[in-house]
Amino acid sequence: MLLSATCWLAADSAFAQDAQPLKVLRTTLRTAETGFDPQRINDLYSTDIAWQIFEPVLDYDYLARPVKLVPGVAQAVPLAEQDGRVYTFHITPGIYFADDPAFKGKKRELVARDLEYALKRLLDPSLNAPYSWLVENRIVGLDAFVAAAKRTGKYDYDVPVAGLQLLDRYTLKISLTKPDYNFLYIFAMPQTAPVAREVIEAYADDTMAHPVGTGPFRLTEWVRKSKIVLERNPNYRGAKLDTRYADLHNEWDREVIASIGGKRLPILDRIEIYPIEEEQPRFLSFMNNQTDIHDETSPVYMNQVAPNNVLAPSLVKRGIRAFREVEPELTYDEFNMEDPIVGGYDTQHVALRRAMVLGHRRDQEVQIIRNNRAMVAESPIPPGVVGYDPTYTARDQDYDAQRAKALLDMFGYVDRDGDGYREQPDGSPLTINYLLPTGMQYTKLAALWVKSMNAIGIRLTVSQEQFADLLRDQQVGKFMLTGAAWIADYPDAQNFLQLLYGPYTGSSNRARFKLPAYDLAYQQSLTMPDSPERNALYREMSRLVLAYAPWRLGVHRSYTHLVHHWVHGYDRHPIAHTRFLYLDVDIDARQAVQGR
Repeated sequence: MLLSATCWLAADSAFAQDAQPLKVLRTTLRTAETGFDPQRINDLYSTDIAWQIFEPVLDYDYLARPVKLVPGVAQAVPLAEQDGRVYTFHITPGIYFADDPAFKGKKRELVARDLEYALKRLLDPSLNAPYSWLVENRIVGLDAFVAAAKRTGKYDYDVPVAGLQLLDRYTLKISLTKPDYNFLYIFAMPQTAPVAREVIEAYADDTMAHPVGTGPFRLTEWVRKSKIVLERNPNYRGAKLDTRYADLHNEWDREVIASIGGKRLPILDRIEIYPIEEEQPRFLSFMNNQTDIHDETSPVYMNQVAPNNVLAPSLVKRGIRAFREVEPELTYDEFNMEDPIVGGYDTQHVALRRAMVLGHRRDQEVQIIRNNRAMVAESPIPPGVVGYDPTYTARDQDYDAQRAKALLDMFGYVDRDGDGYREQPDGSPLTINYLLPTGMQYTKLAALWVKSMNAIGIRLTVSQEQFADLLRDQQVGKFMLTGAAWIADYPDAQNFLQLLYGPYTGSSNRARFKLPAYDLAYQQSLTMPDSPERNALYREMSRLVLAYAPWRLGVHRSYTHLVHHWVHGYDRHPIAHTRFLYLDVDIDARQAVQGR
């Protein structure tokens, strides 16, 4: 596999040298994409690509830390009206979609109706949008509109919804069923980005392959799970770096300002993205100067990259820079709460899940698999988001094999036939399957689970699937125990706690956890601004998660991203990640190295 990956990268490198005037950047994805229709995407990597093609109504300032919402295609960030119940968006006139045959040769301006269409589309029953939770039970009249459509069998986008009021060509007033002080965050996500209805209807079931947005780049080539090519969108109006919130003490901010400050953006002409799921060829493509950025360096290579957490002298000599961060993210393993063996809310099944949590060697995951480049999660809320409590600890998540065995014995999970594995309390076999993606690191995580469960007498089998297939099975509840991770869509604890909110079962709540006390606390938190009272509700939800154990909390990963010296403008954003809009490539510097 390494040979084939190296060959096609080398071939593309030769092509790029022939087209020297073009500014071409090459990078990789750790996992294959699924497509680029913003209302249909579910995975991080497809979302990051869609962010380059579509423009959300709001955006994040590139340099502001903590992150700060700024206008996207809106003229301004709306103010909360009527105590957080009403938000009015004014779309900037003169913004145009990329050219597409669906527009029949005419320039297509972005208007407020495109935002209304995108929001309605998230709840279209035929779409089964994984991010439907963004608008579900929030907008006045929208859920009743959906219910009526389900009864009639027709989802008519032309039927007005009371909470989505088009005031004029460029203005959409959104009315909510209750106050929601986090509502604006969803409009900085690609999943709510305005889309052109005629494009969606023209391509119907193939919309994943035909993204048409107003952003700085457009999709010009897509070989599924192999190669993605983005090129500059000629219709993009251009942008300039805003330096108001820059930290001049930060070397990355200073480099960004020095290299792209004052320039018309985007600077890049073309971006080539190669999904490479195996860590070795992905890493070597960067080390061999065939790719320009290497996001999320695997722990396997961190001793080579940064022994003792200091960038290796050989890499310093090559001009490679290392961007380090603890992302606002969380890994976890989720139980299917509807599964007859591991699910349920009675004391017997809660005891089984809690015993498995206690028996799992998360300490070895951090030390061995993560190479000590992760911190254990104490709650469902990661650092870097509003509502994170660094003093909160979850001792019931710490490894304790003796307690795990005692708990299993107490509730009748004992070995009746002497084969070394426990049976269920009724004597029936106890076998738990663990589902996770393919890839070397996931295989190691699976092996650790098997070893840990063997030690407490639980038989655990493993199934691995391609990432896209895994997401589909997780969403429909086709698993017993599965690995997962969530990276912040927006910087508030609510974005993580919604993953266990009962009404979101089948969309973001893949554990299918339905606990009235948790749901009530979540609903109450939605109506409150950031405050000690809201934080108390967040703590209560975290306590309930630990008590009922729908999840085995994992870790917060520490990432090192590598950048060659010929790449300028790189400053990875905690939420928006890599923004190609702000990047530049010194073609001469790259060719000087590649020509050696």
